[in-house]
Formats: sequence, C-alpha cells, structure tokens
Amino acid sequence: MAGVESKLTYDSYLKVNTVVIIKISQLLVCQEPITDVHDEQVFIIVHQAFELWFKVIIHDITSVRDIFLNAEDWKNLPLHTAINRLQRVTMVLRLVVEHFHILETMPPLNFVDFRDELTGGSGFQSLQFRQIEKLLGMKDGKRQKYEGQDYKDKMDPKDKEILKKYPHGRTFLEVVQTWLESTPGIDDVTFWREYRDKFVKKEDLDPLLDQSTYVKGSWQMSQRSLKGALLIMLHQDKPEFQMPYQFLTLLMDIDVALMKWRSTHIHMVHRMIGQKQGTGGTQGTSGYDYLRATYSDDYKVFRDLFKMATYLRPRTEIPELKTEPKNLKDN
Repeated sequence: MAGVESKLTYDSYLKVNTVVIIKISQLLVCQEPITDVHDEQVFIIVHQAFELWFKVIIHDITSVRDIFLNAEDWKNLPLHTAINRLQRVTMVLRLVVEHFHILETMPPLNFVDFRDELTGGSGFQSLQFRQIEKLLGMKDGKRQKYEGQDYKDKMDPKDKEILKKYPHGRTFLEVVQTWLESTPGIDDVTFWREYRDKFVKKEDLDPLLDQSTYVKGSWQMSQRSLKGALLIMLHQDKPEFQMPYQFLTLLMDIDVALMKWRSTHIHMVHRMIGQKQGTGGTQGTSGYDYLRATYSDDYKVFRDLFKMATYLRPRTEIPELKTEPKNLKDN
C-alpha cells in the first residue's frame, strides 16, 4: 500500500543487505540515523562493524570446515592453514568484545533518547551471528526459548528460511569429530590398559573407554572422538601431535571468546537498559534476563574438550603409544 512505511528490522536499520558496497563512498553513506540524537551514529557504526567482522569469521570457519571435509588422511591435512585461520577468528572475536566498550561511552540517558525508535529491530535478529553458531555446531535444542518459542520464529521470515538450511552440509563440530576419530594410536589397547592402571579409581576413565558408561547426551561428541582428543592432549610434546594440540586449544579459545562476547554484551545491556524489555519485544521478561539465560555451557560448542583435563595424568605416567593413523574416509 502506498505511503505505508516498512517495519524496522535489524537488517534494514544497519543497511546490512541493502547496498552492494563497491566504493568507500558507498560504505560511508550506509549510516542513516532515524533521530537527531548525536550518539545514534556511533550506535549504528559499532553494529555495522560487528556485521563486517562476523562475515570474516564465517569466511574463515567455512574454509577450515572445508579443509577437513576434503582431507584424505591425517598426515596430509594442512593443519598449519587451519590453525592460521582459526587464530584470526579468535583475534576477531576478542576485537569485537572491545567494540562494546565503545558503546559504553554512551550514557544510558543518551540511548534512551532514541531507543524507542528502534522497536522491532534487535541484535537478536543478526542472521550472521546465528550462522556462526550453527556453522560451529550449536544444537538448536540446547538454546533458551525466546518467549516460549524457537529462536528462529523471532527472525525475519527470509532469514528463518536461510537458517533452516544452513550450514549446507556438515557443521564444523562434525568434521572435527570425524578427524579426532582417526587419531593415530586410538586403537592401541595396550596403551589404554596401562594408562587406566595409573588411576587410583580405575573407573574414572571408563566414560571414555567403556561404552556402557559413556552416556549419550552427557557429551557433545562421540566416545571415540573423546579418546582421540585425550590422546592428543597427553602426547602434545611429540612432533606429530603438536599442531593437533594447538588446533584443539584454538577450538576452546573460540568458545571462550564467544562466551566473553556474551558476558560483555550482557553487562553492557544491563548498564544501558536495566530491566527493560528488549527492542526485539521480549514480552514478560527483560532483555537482560534473556541474555543472562544464554550464558551457560550449553552455548559452548566444544565444551567436551574442556572436560578432557579431568583425565590427564602426569607425564611420567603416560605409556608409550603406537601411532598408526586411520584414513579419514574410513570413518
């Protein structure tokens, strides 16, 4: 209908998908405040910067996922390339956390001056952030409900359809799991028997060795992949395991960086709006309360790797290992 303004959304407010940026002059006209409040331009630019960095993260993680998908065997996997790109991902995530501190230079009253005009548009609607979560391997069933609904139901309809099909194949978590299941020495029965004997309570290692003790649902990854991860951590000093260990450390670094992003976001929101309802329309609950509920281990994609420290013994107690890699295509 002529004369009817379209509803404000996160994308339309930030001009995320409405301009094909070719020249720097076009980039610099993408900031269109909808009020005369001075600080609104800073608010827009910080969120646009988030989206640009999210694009870098998706680009790098997708490329690393594809490296693992196309690998034939353990030895020929270009881990150095994967490590380099994941190092950049962790650096970008740490950088975007600092962006929140720029927003915190805006007094809450300055935000109140234009916040009511943002109703309908919320950072919750960031398609790229949801793509990062899904690409990494976060399970939808582990998410907090948003007003009792699936989070996708609060997204723009076109974005909801994109998320349903994303990430167009296996997640990063799934390909990492397959890789860990091919860890050299994983089927060395003698090693596992001798290592288990080092525990005062032999049953402490059973979740990783005994199928009847491994409880599906308590773990994110398969039992075999957990054994592979533990082997890498135990033998991190050996040349063949040094880069795999560095890679696993980066996976945990990504989880930690994302949790710091959530934590900083939570505190920034609490500072700016107190207990008010979010601009996305969190009826019956404050935006702050919803965000707090998302700060949990359920939002760590590689949380199983953090648990591996439970099963570490001193170097002097680690038996020798036969390192015979399995072919990745056999898993």
